[in-house]
Amino acid sequence: MELETAVTPTPAIADWRAILAREVELHPRGKAGVAERLGVSRCYVSRALSAGTSAYAKVPQTFISRVLDLESDVDCPATGGRVARAECRKALLPAPTHNPLAMRIWRECQTCAIKPRQEAK
Repeated sequence: MELETAVTPTPAIADWRAILAREVELHPRGKAGVAERLGVSRCYVSRALSAGTSAYAKVPQTFISRVLDLESDVDCPATGGRVARAECRKALLPAPTHNPLAMRIWRECQTCAIKPRQEAK
């Protein structure tokens, strides 16, 4: 008996680029603000947006996943509300020792079931 394997369809290339372009357009700081949310440089966002028309045609799947996370919201146990899935990446950053509220949220994020895995660099 052969087991069926679930195949998750990958979003079309244009979908994640459209999401990224819309986020850049809507963010008050443009590419710099979106880059900060994604944890990359402004230049990286610019390169990803122009990847279809230049020599930089390859964009890593991890970056595409981050962009797609901008579209989804999750129930955050630490804040008690809904936050963008991309905000969960803050749990991978060093502890924010300068801010007691951010530190409390960061501590809760460390044991959260929806905390993202550390990406290979």
